Amino acid sequence: MHVICDFDGTIAEKDMIAAIMREFVPREAEPIIQDVYRGNKSIRVGVEEMFRLLPSARFEDVAAFAKANTIVRPGFQQFIHTCGQLGWKVAVVSGGFDFFVHPVIHSLSTAVDIYCNRLNLTGPRCEVEWAVSCDATCEGGCGLCKPSVMRSLDDGQTSFIVIGDGVTDFKAAQEANYVFARASLLELVRERGIPASPFDTFYDVDDVIQDGGSSLYDYI
Repeated sequence: MHVICDFDGTIAEKDMIAAIMREFVPREAEPIIQDVYRGNKSIRVGVEEMFRLLPSARFEDVAAFAKANTIVRPGFQQFIHTCGQLGWKVAVVSGGFDFFVHPVIHSLSTAVDIYCNRLNLTGPRCEVEWAVSCDATCEGGCGLCKPSVMRSLDDGQTSFIVIGDGVTDFKAAQEANYVFARASLLELVRERGIPASPFDTFYDVDDVIQDGGSSLYDYI
């Protein structure tokens, strides 16, 4: 069993990319944010455009803002503990960035793998360096291609649980055996009839995992 867990809006209560943009370049970034949410612009293009709005010289301010404003959704540590007891592998797979993902995860747990992006600050503007690009099976446009990560982890006998909240998680959810979803992802998986449970906190996820009679175990 491999659990693929999103960060922004899932482990972290806020979407940190959107929060950063609304703090530092709100007027310029908001149309791009809305285009991404509505599917009018790919995640990859939208995120690249947003970060180019930020001067590299402001990175320390951006990192400090992210650190001060990241709130972890309750129950995450308990969830990691339960997965460890079951022998399930957990990967945090995020379209976010190392400067705000790594400090949070390393402070809470070392029992997970992390896939996320980084910024190149050598030029005058922040440039995105994508950690995992779309493979030949994906139609493209992902910020960090979560289905590509899943395919790289699949040995032909692997079941996947995906945990997420938004459009960036939908492709991964379509490849999963089971999904824990909130916000817009919940609407999307219900429309497609993908096996899923809603969650608000990771205690909700943990309750379903520990319930041996849960419908989750019909799919994994």
